Amino acid sequence: MPTELFAYQILFLLGVGTILLENRYVLRYIYYPALFLFMVVVRLYAFVYSGYEADIHTYALEMNTDSLDFYYLREFVFWLGIRVLYYFTESEFITFILLDAFWIYLIFCVSKYDKINNLSRGLVVVLATSFPFLFGYENIYRQFYASIVLLYAYSLVEVNYKKSIFIFLITIFIHNVTLLFLPIFILKRFFKFNIKERFVIASFISCFYILMLGYMAQYKSAMSTGVDMSVFYLLLFCAFFLLLVFSFKENVLLLLEKVPSLFFSIIIMLGLLDINFDIIAERMGMMFIIFLIYDLYKYSNSIENMVNRKLLRLSLLLIFTLPVFYFSSSLKFLN
Repeated sequence: MPTELFAYQILFLLGVGTILLENRYVLRYIYYPALFLFMVVVRLYAFVYSGYEADIHTYALEMNTDSLDFYYLREFVFWLGIRVLYYFTESEFITFILLDAFWIYLIFCVSKYDKINNLSRGLVVVLATSFPFLFGYENIYRQFYASIVLLYAYSLVEVNYKKSIFIFLITIFIHNVTLLFLPIFILKRFFKFNIKERFVIASFISCFYILMLGYMAQYKSAMSTGVDMSVFYLLLFCAFFLLLVFSFKENVLLLLEKVPSLFFSIIIMLGLLDINFDIIAERMGMMFIIFLIYDLYKYSNSIENMVNRKLLRLSLLLIFTLPVFYFSSSLKFLN
């Protein structure tokens, strides 16, 4: 069995055990170290055994270049950031290990404001083996990093609003597509507007985005990939939406407060598919899934019944990890 696949399976099983035990010490002293060791295996295979994917190879090459054309300047936080790290380490392998250590730390920070009992800080258990994360740290690393920093900003909206907005602005210069997440941030909080007013403002901005992208579509030469997962992601969001609407049928506004990412994920995905932005829709779908997992895991912290709480968390882990074992497009990364 390939080493990466075996390490991934071990991490997945540790995730199941961590959720069932609901022990923060298991999370901190077993799961987090295991996750870091897994990333070391991933990077060893990439840079020692030359098993990296195309995008990772591109990032490695760009670490040792001094090009400053517009493509790099518009997302300078990422491109210049990896060059600075490489300047000090002089090693692609160590540079990626440091980057991985930092995103693992950020995931810890994302949930550190929650209460510390009942594994409320265990979000990383569901995220680390989810297929959006797998595609991220194995290949589409820049989008992956932007997603995590954006998620950190999202987690701060109700805790430190100004800091949240500042970090949100930074993410735009990691990957410009994060600007499309503004409606979700507005729905979560926007100055002193109430939930209904925030919903209207966020809806208006979402429609504006779709209109602007539709206008830009006429200047794109290759917008459709033919076969992609964007429709699957949209159906997944719709299924979750219907399930949650039924669960919150007595107060739908509470659904918007508890899972603010879901509704606008559907709106933006529908708009992107309508104008045939298949590539962007697929990438956005993976990013939206990360936010959906965050919202649902945070909601699980409010469930007092231990069995229901564990069932929800295990369901999230299984739904977003098991597809990795059934699709060749994901298994090819785990050599």
